[in-house]
Amino acid sequence: MLNQLLYIGLLLILLHVTTPVLYYVIILSKAKGQWPISPVDAGGLPSVSVIIPTYNEGGIIVDKLNNVIDQDYPISKIQIVISDSSTDDTPVKVKEWLRSHSSVNLVYLSSPRSGKGRALNEALKVANGDVIVTTDADSMWLRDSLPNAVRWLSSGEVGLVSCIKVPKGGGSVEDAYRSLYNVLRIGESKVYSTVVFHGELLAIKGSLLRSMGGFPVDIGADDSYTGVRVASMGYRAIVPDDVVCVEYIPSAGYGKWRVRRAQHLVQSFLKSARLPKPRRYRSIYYTEAYIHLVNPWLLPIGTLLLAASGSLLAYALIALGVVLLVWVPFRAWVIQQFLLMYAMVRNLWNKELIWEKVNKGM
Repeated sequence: MLNQLLYIGLLLILLHVTTPVLYYVIILSKAKGQWPISPVDAGGLPSVSVIIPTYNEGGIIVDKLNNVIDQDYPISKIQIVISDSSTDDTPVKVKEWLRSHSSVNLVYLSSPRSGKGRALNEALKVANGDVIVTTDADSMWLRDSLPNAVRWLSSGEVGLVSCIKVPKGGGSVEDAYRSLYNVLRIGESKVYSTVVFHGELLAIKGSLLRSMGGFPVDIGADDSYTGVRVASMGYRAIVPDDVVCVEYIPSAGYGKWRVRRAQHLVQSFLKSARLPKPRRYRSIYYTEAYIHLVNPWLLPIGTLLLAASGSLLAYALIALGVVLLVWVPFRAWVIQQFLLMYAMVRNLWNKELIWEKVNKGM
């Protein structure tokens, strides 16, 4: 019996480690390859509506607005729609900024706080751009992020574009996690489409989004679910390596922030599982779903079985795992496994559709 516990535990740990490693190696090779599609320089630039949902962003909203209009994109082609539920001085800051930028087409909407998805859909009612771009107030674009995203969307194959993220703050664990994460997003996009998309910049063809009825309101991952839905409709939904955003990491409340992100990602996988998947997308989607929803549980179950076996080999392997935690990529991976498991459990009673604001240093 004890030997059986040892063997089963070893098998579970082996599966937990080898499946994502093998997948990462495969996707890494794809990430280093050429794009099967190319961004297009269209004859006429499309109009763009940039939707910014806000809640108590008085300290950063001016920087965000400046960041949008500083893009290498004609300001005459940009409409900004702010969907605001703030109780601080955000409305005042917006009005002050608009007085000194009277040429900017800005629509300000005020509504009770009822979740990001509903805020985006309210803004979508007045957004008139050919391209709809959503962005978080507490993130920043590089100067060419918007024009590069629009160029990719000009391809007939591409329906949605998101960004790779460069973290500012969070330390070595966040840097290691994001480095691995960006490789997967780019490599999957080169194969067909990826599965995780980002609120820092999400650009989608307006006609496509409107035909879908807007963003989901019953889950927190409006960005990722919308991307998977676009990919499931036969369009590429991609994260190109030349669309880059700066993601500011909170110093206080970092743990809660990561749990909430994990909760929303789990919600996206569970909701999008029912969508039809094009053949080229199935291996990507279902492998990622397995890695996020099933694989994390193999680590603690396998470890407990090893410990219960009483084997010296089992104890040595557990000790080795503890020692390996000093290696930052391994520590980042283990932390993410426990975040995903906790997120799945927490979703049973609280989906965090309306969450406590976490301030980020910018």
